[in-house]
Amino acid sequence: MGHSADRTGGDRSRSKRSSGPEDPLARLTRGIVVTVAAAFFAASVVATVRNHDGLAYQLPAVAVLVALLGFQIGHAGPWRLARRWWPWSLVAHGVLTYLPFPLFGGAWVGLPGSFAGSVLLTVARPRSWLLSAVLVAVQYPLCAALGGTPGQCLNASVSTAVGAAVVYGVARLADLIAELRAARTELAELAVDRERLRFARDLHDLLGYSLSVAALKCQLAERLAGEDPELARAEMAEVHALVRQAMTDARRASSGDLRMSLAREARSAVSALRAAGIGVEAELDCGALPPELDAVLATVLREAVANLLRHSAARRCEVRVSRDGLGAVRLVVSNDGAPEATSREPDGGRGIGNLTGRLRAVGGRLTAERDEAGWFHLCAVVGPGAAQEAARAA
Repeated sequence: MGHSADRTGGDRSRSKRSSGPEDPLARLTRGIVVTVAAAFFAASVVATVRNHDGLAYQLPAVAVLVALLGFQIGHAGPWRLARRWWPWSLVAHGVLTYLPFPLFGGAWVGLPGSFAGSVLLTVARPRSWLLSAVLVAVQYPLCAALGGTPGQCLNASVSTAVGAAVVYGVARLADLIAELRAARTELAELAVDRERLRFARDLHDLLGYSLSVAALKCQLAERLAGEDPELARAEMAEVHALVRQAMTDARRASSGDLRMSLAREARSAVSALRAAGIGVEAELDCGALPPELDAVLATVLREAVANLLRHSAARRCEVRVSRDGLGAVRLVVSNDGAPEATSREPDGGRGIGNLTGRLRAVGGRLTAERDEAGWFHLCAVVGPGAAQEAARAA
C-alpha cells in the first residue's frame, strides 16, 4: 500500500512552508477536521450510552471510542502527510473499529465510516476505493450476524458509506484550502520575481546605453577642451541633459511607466555615433507605431548602439526601419566593425538575451549575424499582430 499523499508531496511541502504555526488558514483547516471527528465521536458516545446500561459496558466502550477519535484525527488531518508509520496505525484503527462488535454485541456503535474514510485518505488509489467499497458491503452481513433487521443492516451500510464520504471530503477540503493558499503564495512570489527581473532588464537597457554615451561625450569634451572650449561646453551640456534623461527614465522604470520612442532613440543614436566619429545613415520608414511596439523597437535600437560603442571598432553604421505589405515592422542595425566572435556577448552581457525576451513577448524575433564582408547585422522583426500581443503582455 502506498500513501495517497505521495502524488502531491511537492505541493504539500510548499503548503507547510507557507503556512506557519500561527497561520489562521492552517488553524482553520485543522479545526474543520477536528470538529467533524468530534461530532462523530459525540454521536457515537450518545448512541452507546443509550444502547446499553451499566458502567461496566459504557466505560470500556467510551474508552475505545476515544481511541478511535484519536485515530480519525490522526488519519484525516493535514499532519498525516508527514507520518511514516501510518500502515500500523491504520491496522490498529481497523482492529479497534471491528473487534468490539463480537465483544459488545449489537449494542456497540463504532465508527466504521471513520475507518473507511481513513482508508480512502491513506491508501493509494485505486486500492483505497476498492477497500472502502468492501468495508461498506461487509457492514450489511456483519449487522445481520449480530441480529439486525434488513432495514437496520441496510442503514448500517449506508451510514458507513456516508461517514466515509464525509471524512474523506472534509479532509480533502482542508488539503485543498492549504494547497490554494500555497499556490497563492507561490503566485505572489512569482509576480515579485517577474517585477524584479523587469526592473533589472529595464535598468540594464537604460543605463547601459546612457552611461556609454555619456562616457563617450566626456572623452570627446576632454579632447576638445584645449582646442575648442565652446564645442567642449556644448558636449558637456549634452552629457548633462543625457544624465538627467537617464535619471527620469530610471524613475519611470521603477514604476513600470517607461515611455520610449523609436524616433527619439534614432536621433539620440545618430548624435552619439557621430560624436564617436562613426558615419551614420538612418532611415525610418515605418509610420506611426503602437506605443508598445515603439518602446520595444526603441529598446532594441538603444541596446544595439550601446553594444556598438562598447565592443566594436566600427567606422560606419546603418539604421533601417521599414514596414512590409503585411504590416510587419523590421529594424536592422548594421556596422562594419563587429568582432569575429558574435555568437556571445562580450564580458558576459545580458543585452541580447533581454532583447530576445522583449521581442518574444510581443510575438517578434531577433537575429544577429555577421556577413562575409565583415558587417554585423542585428535584425528585429515584429509581425502585424504584435500590437495585440504587446497589449496582452502589458
